[in-house]
Amino acid sequence: MDLEAAKDTYHRIRIARAVENFNRKGFDARHFQTGAEAVEHFFSQVDKKDSVGHGGSDTLRQLGVLDRLRTGGYNFLDRYVFGPSYDEQLEIRRKNLCADAFVASSNAVSIGGALVNIDGDGNRVAALAFGPRHVHLFIGRNKLCDDLESAMHRARHFASAALAIQWGANTPCAKTAFCHDCASPHRVCSYVSIVEHCAPVGRIKLYFINEDLGM
Repeated sequence: MDLEAAKDTYHRIRIARAVENFNRKGFDARHFQTGAEAVEHFFSQVDKKDSVGHGGSDTLRQLGVLDRLRTGGYNFLDRYVFGPSYDEQLEIRRKNLCADAFVASSNAVSIGGALVNIDGDGNRVAALAFGPRHVHLFIGRNKLCDDLESAMHRARHFASAALAIQWGANTPCAKTAFCHDCASPHRVCSYVSIVEHCAPVGRIKLYFINEDLGM
């Protein structure tokens, strides 16, 4: 077996374990070999009459999900199309919390069956917990961690710090690539969420993809 085939098999084994554990905890978890397959499955689940909200996600941009929602005739609540006022920005974020479907990714996922997410303003972690009728999460194999502790470490010390660097935030982690639990007004990690069970059953749908995606 060559190197790439061995890596592919390694990740398939890990994803299979995660899918089994998440399904046992009430999630609707599925394994896709490619992002394209996961995207097609997602769009087969979404009616164009339904409202679709989203969380900020490099994974969604990589997969072309946001562009397809914008151009495909969907009732898309695009949080990136903000009006000139802060109140208008808040209004579209609030509508996202009442959408028929909400699509995003996750900062880190444990093989044992826990989603770990960190937000600056909390809109994504709020939507995961309650509000949208259905939540769809695209998860690249690079997000998969051995346990909850390592998932928390990834979310805080890698995903959040890398996002601060990407945004050019004036935070200590943007300079050191490591979380300082700072009090900066520019902090990107104010809200932390751990989801270990899906209620009601099947509301949160997980699309595990055997590709490296997102931050």
